Amino acid sequence: MTAGQKNAAVLDLTHGGIIIAQRMAQLGYNVSAIDVYNTVDPATLADLQDFNIQTSKTPIPVDEFDMIVAPVHLDPNYEMLQQARDRGTEIVTHHKIVGKILSQDKRIAGAKIIEITGTKAKTSTASILADMLSHKLNVVLHTTRGLEYWENGTASLIYQGLSIAPGNILHAVDKTALYISSKSKSNSNIAPDVYIFEVSIGGTGYADIGILTTLTQDYKIANNTAWASDAKMQMLDNAKPGSTVIINYTDDAATGRNLSDSVKTVTFSDSNDCTGDVTLALDEDTIIINSGNWMSVVNAKPGYDIESYTTAMVAAATAALEMGVELDIIRDTLADFEGLSGRMREQVFEGKTLIDNSNSGMNITSVEKSLAYASILQIKKKCRIIMVLGEEAAQVCEGLPPEDVSGFLLQQGKNIDELVLVGERMHAVKHENAHHADSLSQGLSVASGIAGANDLILSCVKCFR
Repeated sequence: MTAGQKNAAVLDLTHGGIIIAQRMAQLGYNVSAIDVYNTVDPATLADLQDFNIQTSKTPIPVDEFDMIVAPVHLDPNYEMLQQARDRGTEIVTHHKIVGKILSQDKRIAGAKIIEITGTKAKTSTASILADMLSHKLNVVLHTTRGLEYWENGTASLIYQGLSIAPGNILHAVDKTALYISSKSKSNSNIAPDVYIFEVSIGGTGYADIGILTTLTQDYKIANNTAWASDAKMQMLDNAKPGSTVIINYTDDAATGRNLSDSVKTVTFSDSNDCTGDVTLALDEDTIIINSGNWMSVVNAKPGYDIESYTTAMVAAATAALEMGVELDIIRDTLADFEGLSGRMREQVFEGKTLIDNSNSGMNITSVEKSLAYASILQIKKKCRIIMVLGEEAAQVCEGLPPEDVSGFLLQQGKNIDELVLVGERMHAVKHENAHHADSLSQGLSVASGIAGANDLILSCVKCFR
């Protein structure tokens, strides 16, 4: 990418815009960085001046800029975006500029890049795929769970705390480079063969394989002016020549998209009543994967809700096949899988059974499914259900709307024996004898104090994990 002396404004420094601005400045752009949400502290803004980046907390006229870089979720009525459209100034998404920056990064040259987006199952797909690939390749995985290095089915944590905003892919590459440098003296064969990035609301266009898990349970973005599913279609629209996109057969909008002839499309499905290039079906605790020429039967381990992982399992298996992973490895990985923390996994908490479904992607539909799963266990165990429900809103942009929680409790509250509501906004939710907590950890402690030895704690808090 030749930037020359182009003048660029980077909007939104809260969601990965800071590092985008820094990298653009290093590539030769004259950059101004706009703190749209007024959330960045003065010291951080002052540090940007070391990169010769001008900063502002208020909109500035766009007539001096050749390019406006903005996230897909920004309100289109934001003053600078309006002016840019009126003047015909080029508007580039955070996703697309990150793709261009990555294309100039020699540190990842030669490695395969996999990006995963979608409404649900992103983290689970990425984690299962990393496990499958790691039996043949060295894998770096960036998800909401953290930045990890995978080798021979085992993960080592590199860093924790990065969101999956597209700009944080750049941070992930930086931190991986530091990790590789620190380990290379003792192990010369540690260079990553594959990077797997979970990406929020779209793809960068730099991936060799793009995976769109699902478009169901859609929601509005950009101040309710656009659907997230349309933004996620960047995964398809920006796919580079020679790459592969893997999409859910049940998503008509994705399968009906017209793509370049140079982009390969592969479909998957976990629905018993439809087809795809790779399909998955469940027969109680048996997983059946079929790809036309072969069929594999896997007996799943107990301790997690298999139905919550079917999309992730088949999407990961499809990508692994595209990467040349043997069927035995795919089958063994699924047979050994025990669920992911925070994603419908059973575990023990202070001596009591906990179903952990607290994660960044949780919504009210996920809450409903988790209660249905807990109710099945309740019948078997003849116990009470203690639900921990709410949000740690400071960590997750979308949060869990209190009106959704109220509607859920109106319909399902009678099936909950004790309720602990988490988060400041949940005080507006009316439910008889509800307990309140400020955080997930506090909510679990309250629930544990309420629960008897045989009771079941169900954790459904939207949080960054």
